[in-house]
Amino acid sequence: MDCGAASSIQPIKFPTDGWSSSLLRMPMFTRAEMNMHISKSGKHVDPHSKSHSVPTSMRKAKTFLEDEYLNDLSVASDQVHFFFKSKCHHSFRKNDPPHNLKVALDLVSGEVKNASCSCVAGQIGFCNHILALLMKICKLSLYGCKDVSELEEDDDMQPTKACTSTLQLWHRKGRGDAIYPQPVMEISVKKTKLDDSSQSSKEPGLNCLLYEARNNLRTQYVDEVKFKEKLLQINPAMPLAQILAPRTSDKDRIETRFGRFQPGSYGSYQLSFTEANFQVFCDINSMPRIGPSEETPICSDFPQLPIDDVEEFQCPNEIGEFEKKLLGHLTVDKSKLNEIESKTTAQADSEAWKNERKFRFTASNFGLIMTRRRNHSTLVQNMLHPKPFSSRHTAHGKKYESVALMQYQKYMFSTRRKVQVLKSGFVVCQDLPILGASPDAKVIDTGCRDTYGLAEVKCPESKFRVTPVEACSDPNFFLELIDGKPRLKRNHHYYAQVQGQLGATQCKWCDFIVYTSKGMSIERIPYDHAYWASMKNKLKNYYFDHFISTAAAEFCT
Repeated sequence: MDCGAASSIQPIKFPTDGWSSSLLRMPMFTRAEMNMHISKSGKHVDPHSKSHSVPTSMRKAKTFLEDEYLNDLSVASDQVHFFFKSKCHHSFRKNDPPHNLKVALDLVSGEVKNASCSCVAGQIGFCNHILALLMKICKLSLYGCKDVSELEEDDDMQPTKACTSTLQLWHRKGRGDAIYPQPVMEISVKKTKLDDSSQSSKEPGLNCLLYEARNNLRTQYVDEVKFKEKLLQINPAMPLAQILAPRTSDKDRIETRFGRFQPGSYGSYQLSFTEANFQVFCDINSMPRIGPSEETPICSDFPQLPIDDVEEFQCPNEIGEFEKKLLGHLTVDKSKLNEIESKTTAQADSEAWKNERKFRFTASNFGLIMTRRRNHSTLVQNMLHPKPFSSRHTAHGKKYESVALMQYQKYMFSTRRKVQVLKSGFVVCQDLPILGASPDAKVIDTGCRDTYGLAEVKCPESKFRVTPVEACSDPNFFLELIDGKPRLKRNHHYYAQVQGQLGATQCKWCDFIVYTSKGMSIERIPYDHAYWASMKNKLKNYYFDHFISTAAAEFCT
């Protein structure tokens, strides 16, 4: 250290009274004045320097602001100087007294005239504690604060306490609400976070390896009954005849992952899809059904999309050449539309699905786009370059979507309203090919006058342990109770998603399925042509006003 430079800082008498929190007289103080003070220590002010001087000290000062905090900050002034004093409290060593910091600035130039700290290194004013206080003064000056209290909520003033410094939280309501029993087959055993490494974190962990090994499994209940009857005729006392004696009918057996099991057996509860108190709320009365005396049509295949013919898309003439090339690439006829839909049934696991969506607005974003009022460029970039995203909520939805569709199909069959559920891919809107949708499934319901519909599944992770009706007690939930039945809120983004799917496919209804471990809600939502026409017009305007120029430039480069 340059002792001559350090000794050039003249002692200044700090006031004994008149301290306050007002910064009205504070001079401008920037990183330049801070660097000037540091240079008096003989250290190099060079952020690219490899020497362990100022860069190291600045990192320590920033770390100090995070680990320990400034408190009791107050200011005073006279005719020549502006004074700061503060205390630096330790984060963990609570029994140690805090450090006392003092800084005097020139009232006109903002130059540091004097600085001191009660720590060993701070007697000459160049310790990390002083640097932390100078950084705080820079912040107060940068934001034009009129009072020191304006930044009291910052992390360096109110740092997060270590868990060992806080009271226990076991007694608080809600602790452990996210912990609930699960079937052993669905549990994945992994290393704890402390033992986790970058490689092991990518491993799936230990999972149940039980799987269905029987190929072409068919239920042969009639043959099984005949075989048992023959055994009884041969010798009723035969042990095998006693073991195979019928106890329950096939109708009483419970459907599981690996077939039908007798109630009370191991497989009936360890391999079951749902819990015993599973409740289903179904409302499909919005669409007329075929009467009992009418003949039910036989339908095995889903027709080509869209169900009804629509007008061909006409490319606007008043747009640029790049925009025309993009729209020409997106425009499809009925044959191309169905080709895209059939090759993208794997949806998120399909590269073609991702490519077809890139320059189009998709139904899951329709509600977001229609309500956007600012930061349009940010939304455009997020849609063109979506970042890979995964959370426990998305993982939960992906895990239970197929289970929900199976339960939906099973329930409809048990109530004599048999439906056929088919995979669905990405469907381009033929009359406006800048739009598209990916329904969770296509549905054939021969008991409905409009046979062909869609299915959209939601498996809310946060409501997994309650029924859909109980979940409606949360005002932020997307369902509401109407006449005691769960109903999708018409102002929610999910409703725009459903109507977007119906508009693109021209199907007349969509079964909106909400699945939890305690129950399931099925609402048949009819196609609202007026809603779709209004939404389509808004989406078209947003596309040509904010999206197409950026998308076309990227498409043509």
